[in-house]
Amino acid sequence: MTNPEQEDLSPQPQSTPLPAFQFPDELREVFERTGSGCAAAETNLGVVHVCHAADRDIAGFANRPVLYQWQLARLPTAPVLRLHMQILDQPDNPYKFESFLNVGHEDNARMLTTLRAQEALYLVFYGDDLTYRFTKTLNHGQDQRELLGRLADRAADHWRQLPEEQRDFDQAKREFQRQFPL
Repeated sequence: MTNPEQEDLSPQPQSTPLPAFQFPDELREVFERTGSGCAAAETNLGVVHVCHAADRDIAGFANRPVLYQWQLARLPTAPVLRLHMQILDQPDNPYKFESFLNVGHEDNARMLTTLRAQEALYLVFYGDDLTYRFTKTLNHGQDQRELLGRLADRAADHWRQLPEEQRDFDQAKREFQRQFPL
């Protein structure tokens, strides 16, 4: 497999804080079971990336820059779109999050459409007890939105070309994570 299609990492400025979001119940169950992580969720402000980490880690995130990149891997069972993020809390060992979107899932496809038009990426942080800590707002400039659009279109084309019985996003995601770990 070749490297995923991606854009070079570049610093993203942060802007003003946003109000707390109610933690989505379906993510609460996932994070209680798996620990820290990140997942996209729909809100009244658009799509946010709900990030769960230890309080001690989150304490170092507030005033640190975030690098991010959209990536696409077209695997034999599904295309995988990943938002890969690095918080430069420790420059020699940045904290990393990833969020995946499945073009073959109706809710995820709708979120991709929203993200293609959304001028900001929202990282909403929740701590050890899954209570809100703060939100980082990143510039999601026109070039990044256009890149996401191209990657999403390629992913959708790949999904449509796969035989239905071959499609397995979860398997493709596991393979992606094995080949391209954080």
